[in-house]
Amino acid sequence: MVKGMRKKALLVYPPTGRYLREDRCQTPLKGHSTSSLRMPLDLAYIAGALEETGVVCVIKDYPNLGQGWEQFVNDLKQERPDMLVISVTTLTLEKDMKAAELAKETLPSMLTVAKGAHFFVADRDVLERHPYLDVVIRGEAEFTVQELAAKDSLRDIAGIAYRDGKGAVVRNQNRPFIEDIDRIPFPARHLLDNNLYVRPDTEEPQTDIKTSRGCPYSCIFCLAGLVSGKKLRMRSPENVLTEIRECCEHYGIRNFHFRSDLFTLDKEWVIGLCKMIVESGLNISWVSNSRVDTIDEERLAWMKRAGCWLMSLGIESGNSQMLGHIKKKITLDDARRAVRLCRQAGIKTYLYYIIGFPWETKETALDTIRFSRELDGDFIEVYAPYPFPGTELSEIVRKMNLCVPARSDGESYKTNVFRSTGLGVADLAKLRKKALRSFYLRPSYIIRTISAVKSPKVMWNYMRKGLEFILNR
Repeated sequence: MVKGMRKKALLVYPPTGRYLREDRCQTPLKGHSTSSLRMPLDLAYIAGALEETGVVCVIKDYPNLGQGWEQFVNDLKQERPDMLVISVTTLTLEKDMKAAELAKETLPSMLTVAKGAHFFVADRDVLERHPYLDVVIRGEAEFTVQELAAKDSLRDIAGIAYRDGKGAVVRNQNRPFIEDIDRIPFPARHLLDNNLYVRPDTEEPQTDIKTSRGCPYSCIFCLAGLVSGKKLRMRSPENVLTEIRECCEHYGIRNFHFRSDLFTLDKEWVIGLCKMIVESGLNISWVSNSRVDTIDEERLAWMKRAGCWLMSLGIESGNSQMLGHIKKKITLDDARRAVRLCRQAGIKTYLYYIIGFPWETKETALDTIRFSRELDGDFIEVYAPYPFPGTELSEIVRKMNLCVPARSDGESYKTNVFRSTGLGVADLAKLRKKALRSFYLRPSYIIRTISAVKSPKVMWNYMRKGLEFILNR
């Protein structure tokens, strides 16, 4: 066990690939139909919390800065932090642990800490296999890291597992979810190169704002309930607006991704926030997400007035029986209505589909392909389901003996790593490719998309993304 007060922290995305490292969404950026670099929001939140207690922080997003392990070691030598915080994904975990090893070799007294959804169920296993790692965080990290920095002993810090002085792994009690999330300090954007994270079509600076945490639904494939809890915990509209204003006035950012496990559930809250944005006169543009059954005309009208231009919707499948299997609790008509209402409100749609659940057949996959063309959203992505530890899907795949061992450490959402009862992974991959091609390569879609573009830069970015898509598929 490493003792001593911590005064300086290095917080990193290790140089192990460009991934979304949001706990509930862990996926490589390369190879998806639409993608953009996302700011390391989790690290910025942790840094904001640490700075509140007087800890000096440095954030390094090595993959998106184009820097490797040599630069990481140089940063250790130059900054000489006494705490390292590593954001990991299930898919990059083994490679990410090189950061802890290099840190201990360079500065042996440093406290090495890792956070990520993986540790909700595998914290003990990871610590037993990686002797260079001192602590793993389970759950929301902001107040946990404050205690890690301030306390001499790890014994009474909730929400962590660690290796004691004798080398034994100790698993402390869970930390309750933060009820009043207005208490959490704003992300430390002053530690980031904010021009690195841009809106994919216009290439204007764009930042993420976390508006709420938690989701009351139980989709079998989703990590939201595990990492954020079943209760929807919303920031006050006033608190969100204050962060928006800070981004506009201090960083010149007017494009936002409102990140939430479920942005639109509380109608009064949504309309209240939108009214405040309109009254502020800040003139921002933003995107967010929703279930298809938690939007209506009034919500969408206010969202459009407040600057919302794109809404992502989880459709998942075009087969009603499949929707029942995955406990989505929506109907195909719900999806039809949601897309129609967004179109009427003038809000573009980004629709998510998933092909490859354990019960998938060629017929159910073709239902999804047909439904994607029927809904005719502005953008789509077709994912492969991934059995993340702690999800119900993971247990189902294990019990049905569907996992393909050689593929089990593949790339989440991008690669089918388990077969269905009727189709192999190669068959599922072909159907996913067919779904994307049959949607994006339609002449009607191409003409509609091109005719809606007003800017040469946006047109170029669309063409570039289209070419990348064709070459990658």
